[in-house]
Amino acid sequence: MGVATLTASERFDTNAQQLATLAVFQLVVYAAMQIPVGILLDRFGAKLLLGVGAAIMAVGQLIVAFAPALEYAVLGRMLVGMGDSFTFISMIRMVNGWYSGSKASKLQQYLSTIGQTGQFFSAVPFWLMLETLGWQPAFAIMATASLLVLLLVISFTSNEAPGTKHLEGSVSLRGAINQLVENVRNPGIRMAFWTHFSTQPTTTSISLLWAVPYLVTAEGQSHEFAALTLTLMVVFGFVTGPIIAEICARAPELRTKLVYSVVGSTVAAWLVLLLVPGKASSGLLLACFLVISIGGPASMVAFDFSKDFAPRQRLGSANGFANVGGFLATFVMMYLTGLVIDLLHDPASGVDRYNVDSFRWGFAAQFIVIAVGITLFTIEKRRTSLSSSL
Repeated sequence: MGVATLTASERFDTNAQQLATLAVFQLVVYAAMQIPVGILLDRFGAKLLLGVGAAIMAVGQLIVAFAPALEYAVLGRMLVGMGDSFTFISMIRMVNGWYSGSKASKLQQYLSTIGQTGQFFSAVPFWLMLETLGWQPAFAIMATASLLVLLLVISFTSNEAPGTKHLEGSVSLRGAINQLVENVRNPGIRMAFWTHFSTQPTTTSISLLWAVPYLVTAEGQSHEFAALTLTLMVVFGFVTGPIIAEICARAPELRTKLVYSVVGSTVAAWLVLLLVPGKASSGLLLACFLVISIGGPASMVAFDFSKDFAPRQRLGSANGFANVGGFLATFVMMYLTGLVIDLLHDPASGVDRYNVDSFRWGFAAQFIVIAVGITLFTIEKRRTSLSSSL
């Protein structure tokens, strides 16, 4: 949706709040499904859930492709969010089924970074498909890609390394729910939740929804510049992701300092953009967006925390709970931005409401979300008995 925002606004004749629902409802479903999926993951394993997720995403993309009105597109995006909810934590669980310790820390960061190439395909090839082929063919091709992933998962994956003790199915659903309760009571798992809540949302809200309206309509940049910026954010993740992985593997005691540093640099980058008079230069926009993009790779620290505090048989629900944090913060942040923009301007004013001043106030609302997250992260850090080694 990051590169389809303006097209969707014209196609469905929407205001900013309605447009935000395309991404917000997707993330609401994604976040709401994380804990149920985590419970199912502890019960049935990663391979099955990866396949189910790919199938649901394919259906959702098809609905978006042929949606005659906004409400049908929202339904399709909700299914995309549901399918996506099966994917990420299943990948994390599969990594920990094959590897442990520092190797698992590195691999889950590397695979997450590789997964961000999906944003590259959104920023460049998908945008070109949208421009040249139109809405329906572009989203139909994405549905076909999800079906291809389903076939690859069925053919080439397994839950654990050969010879590993099989844990899935050894616990009942009631037992898996009890394991979730144990996880939530653990301050270390709650710290993982607030880590994700604090580091991830600004990166995701920009890449999913607001980058193109802000860069193109408000700052007067070209679509090509917006696509390049989104692409370089992904490329920058390939640089910062392995560095963060090495820190987690070699110096785990620095992880909390890393969280504070990333949140601090994100706030600083936004302050620069919001306080600069008039429109920002292309170089400044690009530099600040690259700094903001670090939050994506840094959010993986949350899952490095959770693997330290949860045994492998409880890791699915632990990661599901932690993953809720970032996406809960993301959809609140995205909706607040749209709400503020519409409060400042008549929603009937079309894309003219996406100007520098309205985005200044809209983006400023995200500081409330960040402040809540980093405060509660600090509280849980102090509560955990292992804080001295984190």
